[in-house]
Amino acid sequence: MITNLFPTFIAMIFAVNLFINSGVLDFILSLIKPILNIFKIPAEIFPLAIVRPISGSASLAYLNSIFAKNGPDSFIGLLGSVMQGCTDTTFYVISLYFGSIGIKKIRHSMFAALFADLCGIVVSIIVVNMLWG
Repeated sequence: MITNLFPTFIAMIFAVNLFINSGVLDFILSLIKPILNIFKIPAEIFPLAIVRPISGSASLAYLNSIFAKNGPDSFIGLLGSVMQGCTDTTFYVISLYFGSIGIKKIRHSMFAALFADLCGIVVSIIVVNMLWG
């Protein structure tokens, strides 16, 4: 079982580190910042929304930096907390669980899980804006 999981797990860790350390996230944030300003969504929360489906530990580290910068009781701290609770580490769960039992065709499961994450992100923004905005 370990030999089946190891390549999938190593590839996932490599991909997460490559994504976070390459600067792609900062580039995407610079492109989407005007759109976020139109909808009055704090730009600092977007990296959390992007990283959360990929890596739980990276998203917790980013949420901790949001807490250190703005405080846990700030609007962005509350939004990050609710978003952290409304979403899941989709790629980790699918790669680990499906890889452990040998499922290769994950297309429909991946789309459904990413749609659920998108719904969690949107609903967390709406709810936090309604209650604390």
